[in-house]
Amino acid sequence: MELKEALSKIRKVFLYSLIVASIYGFFEILISIFGYVFLYPILKGFNYFPFLEVNLHPEGRISTITYEPPFLAIYLITISGWMFSYILTSKRLTRFLPTFAVFVLTYFSGSRTGLIVIFFQGFVFLIFLYKDVRFKKYVINFLVIFLVVFSVLLIFKGEKVIHSVTEKMDSLNFQKNLTKNVSNQSRFGMQYAALQVFSENPITGVGFGQQAYHNRTHYPSWATRNNYEFELHYKNKKEKAFPPGYNLYTRLLAETGLVGIALFLMLLYFSLNEIKLLMKKAKDEEKVILMIALISLLGLYINWLQIDTFRIYGVWLCLAILIRMRYKPLILKNE
Repeated sequence: MELKEALSKIRKVFLYSLIVASIYGFFEILISIFGYVFLYPILKGFNYFPFLEVNLHPEGRISTITYEPPFLAIYLITISGWMFSYILTSKRLTRFLPTFAVFVLTYFSGSRTGLIVIFFQGFVFLIFLYKDVRFKKYVINFLVIFLVVFSVLLIFKGEKVIHSVTEKMDSLNFQKNLTKNVSNQSRFGMQYAALQVFSENPITGVGFGQQAYHNRTHYPSWATRNNYEFELHYKNKKEKAFPPGYNLYTRLLAETGLVGIALFLMLLYFSLNEIKLLMKKAKDEEKVILMIALISLLGLYINWLQIDTFRIYGVWLCLAILIRMRYKPLILKNE
């Protein structure tokens, strides 16, 4: 497959999924955030999709077509680079809509990780735009318009804006929320337990896939105290599902030790370094797809700090694209 075709087809699939997610999210925001409950019967129409079961989040967050808000964040982190790229390759005014949809869904998802990672990805994309002579003025204009709009909102809706921003900033204060937020207690408690397992088996770890068996003897009291998740799931012997480790890096430290984590970090380093090397000679579609891969991989590698599964398909998709681009000269030579 030619890179131009690959870019078009993969991006189009993600765009179609984002359209469905955005329509669902639009109604979910109106119902959960703004209280337009009479729209719920319309939202329930999505139950006709075989993979969906309409269910509103009790805390006023949205998850759209995913199971819950954290999974929405993973989905948005995966597609963000692909959606940003429309600004580079399209000349239509609608080219900004996919990016706008990604940021709106991220904001209303309430996912702390999503907010940090996707805004970081957006910052990396702005750097690419600023370095491109064609888009430098657009970046400056965007920043000016953003500051003007934000200033106007502060003047006329200052109290609501400050309250909303403060609320989001408080949600990002993990240390402050450690004693108040059950989710934070579970995440940091599991990561702490994994590090204790690693300290006992630092070289080769306890064996791949064995983290859950060893973590259970290291759960810290500050994480399990008044935490229903441990009683209901993680310490419940009748629960068949394995307790999550909430961090792939601490999981690999516990299961494979320094040997395993070194090999894994080498893979991450070589993938990012490969993008850097390929970018020097890249043009047109090649440069766009490398930018997408960089933004996607950076976001997904950071996201692995709060999820311990390898089933993050965006990573393997980007690595497959990099392999295809690296061996392109050999493919052409063989042909």
